[in-house]
Amino acid sequence: MKEKYIIIVSDYNKTLSNIMSHLECIKGYNKLTINSISLLSQLLTSLQPELVIVSCKNNAIELTRLNNLNVRRFPNILCLITRFERLNYSEIKPPLLTMSLELSLEGDYLSHNVKNLLKINNNTTAINSLPKTYKSESQNMVEENKNLARYVLELDQKRQLLKNIVEKIKELGGHANSEVKIQLNSIVNRIKLDGTSNHWEDFKVYFEHVNPGFIKSLSLKYPSLTSKDLKYCCYLKMNMSNEDIRNLLGINQESVRTHKYRLKKKMVLNKEQDLNSYINLF
Repeated sequence: MKEKYIIIVSDYNKTLSNIMSHLECIKGYNKLTINSISLLSQLLTSLQPELVIVSCKNNAIELTRLNNLNVRRFPNILCLITRFERLNYSEIKPPLLTMSLELSLEGDYLSHNVKNLLKINNNTTAINSLPKTYKSESQNMVEENKNLARYVLELDQKRQLLKNIVEKIKELGGHANSEVKIQLNSIVNRIKLDGTSNHWEDFKVYFEHVNPGFIKSLSLKYPSLTSKDLKYCCYLKMNMSNEDIRNLLGINQESVRTHKYRLKKKMVLNKEQDLNSYINLF
């Protein structure tokens, strides 16, 4: 069996060791660390890594160097950036995703999203082995799903950022007078309300572009489904695991399991019937 690789590029040793420690839970992949993009060219050809993670002091310069490498095939590039960085995506040839460096080193945030990217890679590899007649259509579908996964990743980062802001506001509220505290609580409630509704509406538009008619078909067959139920069904349609959904919604595993149980009940499914498989019939 061919060995699989993840390459981590960083010119800051502490960042390298932090990333490595967060990826320890990802099994079946060899992780290599290097401190410069210039060392990457030969490795891309000889090892053909599944993923390259870049986190350098000046990511823009390093990604320009990456652009100039004489390589036939680039893997997905995950770039961990600080809140002050701005990248020009139009000038970057390799498939690029960005993630907040600060957020990625909190809990299992980085490993969770890396697992999702590797899952997409595995789907692409399977499609490349299909007969030519099916390959083009399937590749288009994978590309759409990659874009949707990228959008969900960005959505997840925004949710985490808003969560951190809310926690900071609550912390400041403890030292404020009653009038300021009321204003801070109002801001917290507004963030929670706006964040939830806007994110769902934005996601729904993107999701329906990739999966036309899915939400409408479900709603017609099961009119009792709430918008929250439909949201869960969309995540299941994307083959998200309980862990994926938990991270995206910021809830615990038990809440995810409970909601899936309620969905089965509303759809009158037998205990033996798999909810994920059933959802994928639509």
